[in-house]
Amino acid sequence: MSPNDQIEYFRSIGRLEAQVASLIAAVSELKTKVDGIDTRLDQLDRLANRWKGGFAVILTLGAIAGFVLDNVLRWWTSKGS
Repeated sequence: MSPNDQIEYFRSIGRLEAQVASLIAAVSELKTKVDGIDTRLDQLDRLANRWKGGFAVILTLGAIAGFVLDNVLRWWTSKGS
């Protein structure tokens, strides 16, 4: 191996090392972004669960109110006849 070949060989190794360092930085940045997305998804999931629970409560209260109102109206109309 000639000295020029060795110099080019070491330059190639240096370029590869720089590319590997760049890839490591990019992967670290992606990992940080994915962690942030996971955190946001967890928050949205908790919010959705709260809304589901609230909807169930409102639906139940509406059904109870409808039942009571229906019975009161039936009683009222039957009493008036």
